[in-house]
Amino acid sequence: MRLWRAVLLMNLALGLGVMLGYLAWGRPLARLGEELAAARQQAVWRTWTLRGVVRAVLPQGNIVILTHEEIPGLMGPMTMGFRVNDPKLYQGLDIGDSVRFTLSGVPPDVVITSLVRENKP
Repeated sequence: MRLWRAVLLMNLALGLGVMLGYLAWGRPLARLGEELAAARQQAVWRTWTLRGVVRAVLPQGNIVILTHEEIPGLMGPMTMGFRVNDPKLYQGLDIGDSVRFTLSGVPPDVVITSLVRENKP
């Protein structure tokens, strides 16, 4: 009979601990979700004009992979893929071409709206 009481007390303590844990961590997590939703509603349309180097062209997904300079207010310099607004923009591009491109959209959903090859020296 004592073992039964010990098991019952352990289960009650565990249940109480889970409930207190939810109260301590669950509510701030819900508040964080609300703040994130509010921040997304305040997002504004932005445009950046940058330089980069073509690393790959993936016509199946309308994606151009570029090594780009810093995008102010969005991200540092890196190599990544961007969706292209119009497939005609990447026609004739070769790997290693230097380009000037324009990104437009509400971060992080940005697309290339202009893509021009720069003259090679």
